[in-house]
Amino acid sequence: MNELVKGSAFQARIELVVFADGERCPMLLDGKGVPYFDPAVWALTRYRQKSASTVEQALRGAMLIHLFCWLYEIDLLERVRTGSFFSVGELEALATLACLPFNDIRKTVKKKTKTRAAVRGRARNASALLRRLPRAKRLKTVAAETTSVRLHYVCSYLRWLGERQKARFQDEWSGDAFSRSHVYEERLAGILKQVKERGPSASSKGRSSFIPGARDRLLAVADPSSPENPWTSPFVKLRNWTIVQWLIGTGMRKGELLGLLVADFNRVKRYCEIRRRQDNKRDPRRRQPAAKTFERLAPLVESLTKLGEEYLAARSKIEAARKHSFLFVSQSGKPLSLSAVTRLFATLRENFPDLGDATPHTCRHQWNEDFSDYADTIGMKSEDELRERIWLMGWSAKSNMPARYVKRRTKAKADEHSREMQTSLMKRRSERDPRS
Repeated sequence: MNELVKGSAFQARIELVVFADGERCPMLLDGKGVPYFDPAVWALTRYRQKSASTVEQALRGAMLIHLFCWLYEIDLLERVRTGSFFSVGELEALATLACLPFNDIRKTVKKKTKTRAAVRGRARNASALLRRLPRAKRLKTVAAETTSVRLHYVCSYLRWLGERQKARFQDEWSGDAFSRSHVYEERLAGILKQVKERGPSASSKGRSSFIPGARDRLLAVADPSSPENPWTSPFVKLRNWTIVQWLIGTGMRKGELLGLLVADFNRVKRYCEIRRRQDNKRDPRRRQPAAKTFERLAPLVESLTKLGEEYLAARSKIEAARKHSFLFVSQSGKPLSLSAVTRLFATLRENFPDLGDATPHTCRHQWNEDFSDYADTIGMKSEDELRERIWLMGWSAKSNMPARYVKRRTKAKADEHSREMQTSLMKRRSERDPRS
């Protein structure tokens, strides 16, 4: 990857390669379409058993660190070889870069490519990169969770490069090599710790469920009979209404919903069977929607089942849709893409700003909030709530996701009790001293 530093332009890009057996394999390619060696080996040895989207996220982390090194003319492999890694100023600049949208980063790269001879030196402080961005873009940043994911994979990639270098010390089998290996390991652990410390804390993450009133508003405008519904085609109205209702009612992921086959919708027993079908050769979609969690049954109430039946009847009238088994389709009958569902919610947000940050994943978070409320209402035991939540969401028993909702619920309860206590204290004070 030294060519990323020495070359005159940064042209790396991530492209999804579909193999003959149906495997979707993201690759980090150069300007000529050739995969870069180190990121390819790292991603395929560490993450190949994960979903294609996870591999792509990992490669974005690798691309970010190489892009950063290109911007500041850092020879990454030399830094790894010597164990010098990065200075404090460079770490601050890396953390700043991780917060920016890739479109803004690419504009910075393009600008520096044209004026590289005039822009020399490495970062001295965290604002160095921001000063080079157009004024209108200075305050635009990605979500805190996105920044955390990027820095997580930056650390993973640096750790892999460092462990490879450390192994070379151990191969020498001498006392001096052992000492150098020990020092190197401490430096590597130290730099990884510093990168992690510069990531956003959990408290900086914004609201994940619907803002107050947004869910009811979403259901009102997405209803096919609503005069505010932004779509004109009866089929599209019904399909989008089914998607919105099912996402809110079951907490399914977008990929799980689009991965459903007609046979997965059991109208008699009223459930959807969520199955893992990664790298399905019969799926014509380049970016294949797939389940990231365990297989499970998503129960449906009678109204959601009838809505699904109504949608199926409309789907059966599209000739192209009858030629494959994927449940949700476009107007032309092709399997519906991930980007189509993303555009569905984007259209709703653009037409109705009062929906806030309504996305398919917002529906999943909202389902968990609703489940917590329901568990409190019926007095469900905490261990039963945890067990049922894990099953219905398809999480592993070792997953830390349930703990996030328990923590959020605990905070909400603590806030409520604190306010009640304050009210009680103020009331007693007022009774003792009428002047207050």
